[in-house]
Amino acid sequence: MVVAIDAMDTEPKDSIATIAAVGLLAYASADIAHHVFGHGAACLVLGGQIISLSSIFVNCSLRGTAIDLAGPFANLVIGLVALLAARIAIRASSTTRLFSILAAAFNLMWFALQLAHSAATRIDDWAWAMQQIHVTNPVRYGMIAVGLLAYFFIVRAVAGLMASFAHPPARVRTIVLTAWITAGMLACVTAAFDHHAGVAILRSAAPQSLLLSIGLLFVSGKAARTPYSGGRADALVVSVPWIAAATIVGAASILLLGPGIAITL
Repeated sequence: MVVAIDAMDTEPKDSIATIAAVGLLAYASADIAHHVFGHGAACLVLGGQIISLSSIFVNCSLRGTAIDLAGPFANLVIGLVALLAARIAIRASSTTRLFSILAAAFNLMWFALQLAHSAATRIDDWAWAMQQIHVTNPVRYGMIAVGLLAYFFIVRAVAGLMASFAHPPARVRTIVLTAWITAGMLACVTAAFDHHAGVAILRSAAPQSLLLSIGLLFVSGKAARTPYSGGRADALVVSVPWIAAATIVGAASILLLGPGIAITL
């Protein structure tokens, strides 16, 4: 009996390299969704030219609410798709499920907290829309409340999905912290290639990667307290395909989105 209990409490031998790779790809999904599929795609669809598209800013020849809000709503769509995938892909590998969970977390947390921050400060993506429709203070306070409330439920949802990785609790702490730090590193290293590196890192890269996803740091405790009937997730073993994919995406982010690229159709 003692042997059986010890076996249950033994932490699976997860690969930090694989966790970091999955975390990098999950954060990249949010960054690409926001800037490329969101702002960038809206700019081109509306007939504009992308003067510069980077990991922190899209400079379009056009201005407008549709382009500004396309970024956060792209995060919302990708986040909801990833959340649905994480819920239904019960038989997927542990690595695939972890990617879906983290992609949902990074995308949905970006959408919710940016909504609250933008409404509170009247800057960033929601600011132009607020100005165009003359948002009153009661509505603005409501937007802040909606963003914060949504963020709370997103953290709870992610924690519930991470419960299978929370036995023992130290395991889920390692996973979320590794993913969170990797996201920050990718964002900051990419922004270091920006022409205004110092400003880009402090004002954009670090906040959008580390602050918007700060809720991940509260996931581990909630996940450990959440009952999960599906059993413990298998060990996240060394995965060459995931690590290779992360290497390619990371290099592309740094070399292309760092200095920024121009796109015209």
